[in-house]
Amino acid sequence: METIMNMNLAIVNRALFATGQNPLTDADIAAKNSSFELCKAYYISTFLEALSEVEWVGGRKRAKLVRTGMPVVKNRQYRFAYDMPFDCARPIELQNNEYFIVEDRLILTDMPRAALLYVSNGKILRPIAAASCGKPGDDPEHEYFTAGQPWTEPDYTLYPGVPAQIADQFPEDPAPVDDYPDYIALDYEHKFHEYIEKKLAAKFAMKLSEQPQLHIQLLQEAMLVRQEAVNASRASRAAKVKETPWWSQQLGLEEQRNVNY
Repeated sequence: METIMNMNLAIVNRALFATGQNPLTDADIAAKNSSFELCKAYYISTFLEALSEVEWVGGRKRAKLVRTGMPVVKNRQYRFAYDMPFDCARPIELQNNEYFIVEDRLILTDMPRAALLYVSNGKILRPIAAASCGKPGDDPEHEYFTAGQPWTEPDYTLYPGVPAQIADQFPEDPAPVDDYPDYIALDYEHKFHEYIEKKLAAKFAMKLSEQPQLHIQLLQEAMLVRQEAVNASRASRAAKVKETPWWSQQLGLEEQRNVNY
């Protein structure tokens, strides 16, 4: 079962403590006062920034890409344009390490049937209003990349079998009680949470304290943690692609056999 993401109070309170601020209390959380709202806003922004900066192992996913149906200016260098996965925080690589570029949440490449390895932010896909959809021919200056499917008008039915005029009689969904209902909690590694804590503390020092030097110090500590995470990510990728040689190759027997043939 998916767990909706909430603000990690332990991380937030340690970051506040590092800047000489009072920790959040149960009363702050219950009242949703200005201190709580500030921490909530800073936490999600720091969370998303951190995910986009490093190829975190714990958040990696692989997904088949879908050719975009959005109008895009044709790029003659690449044959295909794919929509980036909606939960993609940082693209890593296509299969076979094929070359690609990113433009406006699109993956441009010459790779047919592409699959992307990426870092996920755990975002949950929400329905998009059908009225906002365009269709081919609406904008003659742009070319549509499609997956070969014919255009069909969007379905405006709110509930299958229910007339639109009585749809407003259905009760609304209850208000979410979670801090970030649009995200699910993923199992990121320890360095990720350590980096968030240091980076969040640096932001608190800039916003809440009158010590510019403290902000610089905490930011430097955050960058050190980030570099450690980058090194660990590179090491994990290198280990994945490196092949262990056979004992016969280590002894040079494979080369000798090829010469004999």
